[in-house]
Amino acid sequence: MVTPPPGAEPLVSIIVNNHNYARFVGCTLDSALAQTYPRIEVIVVDDGSTDSSQEVLETYRDRCRIIHQPNGGQAAAYNSGFAASSGDLVLMLDSDDILAPTAIERTVDSWHPGLAKIQFRLSAVDAEEQPLGYDLPNLPMGSGDAGALLRHYGYYPAPPGSGNVFARAALQTLMPMPEPEWRNGADGYLIGLAPLFGEVVSIEEPLGLYRVHGANNSEAGGLSVPKLRRRLRNELDRERAIKRIAGERGETIATALSLNIPAHCKARLFSLKLDPAGHPYPEDSSAGLVLSGISAAWRFPHMRLPKKLAATLGFPLIAIAPRAFFNGDLRFFFLSERRRGFLWQQASFVGGIAQLFP
Repeated sequence: MVTPPPGAEPLVSIIVNNHNYARFVGCTLDSALAQTYPRIEVIVVDDGSTDSSQEVLETYRDRCRIIHQPNGGQAAAYNSGFAASSGDLVLMLDSDDILAPTAIERTVDSWHPGLAKIQFRLSAVDAEEQPLGYDLPNLPMGSGDAGALLRHYGYYPAPPGSGNVFARAALQTLMPMPEPEWRNGADGYLIGLAPLFGEVVSIEEPLGLYRVHGANNSEAGGLSVPKLRRRLRNELDRERAIKRIAGERGETIATALSLNIPAHCKARLFSLKLDPAGHPYPEDSSAGLVLSGISAAWRFPHMRLPKKLAATLGFPLIAIAPRAFFNGDLRFFFLSERRRGFLWQQASFVGGIAQLFP
């Protein structure tokens, strides 16, 4: 991290990446500008919006730095925002999310040298900011060396992008990001690789709002086979990057990290089952993914015994069940918050087994 002069508080850069979120970006910027912590800079990268975003952003020009660029995707927006920033700490804030007024102050209070990032939970809300009754992530986050989990699974519990504040030193090693590979899901690249450069501190209290509004680029906006495959591609790209960085440090990671994650195995099984002709991994077979998923479930550190047992039954059921069970939005099988309440009571047996998956 760039060390500020003795006695000086670190400068925090809040970089807002926006594409066609005119209806939300004003609230996002208001929350960034309303921080109780004084030493912030707010930079907005508008990534080729075709709605009224430019008109909204013009009203903030005297309080933010605004960058307009042709549409290049999320990684391109991250790269431009980071290049224009000066902060010792950096937050990539999605333009449909909202920060609590004390988010940056709490983060800086928890900061100490040697950290790669600080993360905090986000509370899910709908488009009108009404609570949806859950926080992200839905697993214990923990603090300390997340690199051990990362080297074994290519994964550790973390919130979506807006809940992560990075040390500039960590980002300087990772950026500029490869843009074609990370047109979508760029936050997963930074979140996933940051622990290779230092420890992670977690703040359990939610310090922001994560909007779920139906147009999200993430799974929260709906989960189809193409989105599922984009997620798989991102996870495998991240795995390759982990192995590359480890190799540059003299470490060898020979295992297929992603196949150690039950949810990844499940996503590949769904991709193969629902569209075998378009499945992008020719080495996969239903039997192999079932075995990998069950094995991963029994070794995965964030699954309790009931979920391990359910996975042992659930993976074979997914493989043999008729495709009609899985038509439409797949979020029910991947996002636990979609499986609560009345729908869970009325779901099919196969859907019920899915409730016990991670």
